[in-house]
Amino acid sequence: MIVDAHTHITPDGKWFNTSYDASINNLLRQMDEANVEKAVIIGLPGHITNEFIYKTSLSYHDRLLPVGSFNPAIYTDSKKLTAEIKDQFYDGPYIGIKLHPRLNAYDILDDRVFATFDEISSWNKKPAIWIDTFFYYPGGKLKKPPVEALHDIIGAYPSLIFLLSHSAGPDILKLAYAIRSCNNAYLDLSLVLTKFEGSSVECDISHLLNNFEKRMVFGTDFPEENILNGINALKKLARYKKKNAEEDVIGNNFARLFFKGGANGKQKDRNP
Repeated sequence: MIVDAHTHITPDGKWFNTSYDASINNLLRQMDEANVEKAVIIGLPGHITNEFIYKTSLSYHDRLLPVGSFNPAIYTDSKKLTAEIKDQFYDGPYIGIKLHPRLNAYDILDDRVFATFDEISSWNKKPAIWIDTFFYYPGGKLKKPPVEALHDIIGAYPSLIFLLSHSAGPDILKLAYAIRSCNNAYLDLSLVLTKFEGSSVECDISHLLNNFEKRMVFGTDFPEENILNGINALKKLARYKKKNAEEDVIGNNFARLFFKGGANGKQKDRNP
């Protein structure tokens, strides 16, 4: 099976100030063209509501998996923060929660992020954590560089599963080796497969397909990238690589994490 672990849709199909088509119809059409069985639709704090993500996933429950979003930086009181994260996500329908430090202008090492993870770690049913790894934003002063910060976060919460969206871009190889001993973290290849074509990142991904293939998942960041283009980019890099590397990255690794029965496309979702 093929799973796109990183897509976005909007109610009106508009995507910020671009010409990209972020409509559900375009997503489903591209999934069909690329033979993608399932896609993760991800909310964005302040832009794509959790309610919209949840309701849309219900309408297409056999194809779309919901990931809600949360912005810890809007809270000044830790008790209100933990109460809100619990109210929105505790024992809920979302397979994961997206944090977007760049979009919401905060440091991933902010105390409120730790408070969020402390709360989620206490739950029996823990949603996975998607983190946008492009941390730099205008005016931002990071406590640590992205790779070091992610290493600290992931190591501090071994009971949580982390999907590292965009794999820190040009730092993908450094990030892979920083988290190699942290079996709770996976590189999400969305955007990096296509955005960095022709750069050294291609060589890094090629290397990782032979050495880190069990710890990566395929994603596109639709509508920023055409799904079929993303798949073709992966196939190109995976050619002549380790046996089953392409299959693991394009769907098997995700299935082992989120579906009962592993990489069999007919099994029930963990969070229906």
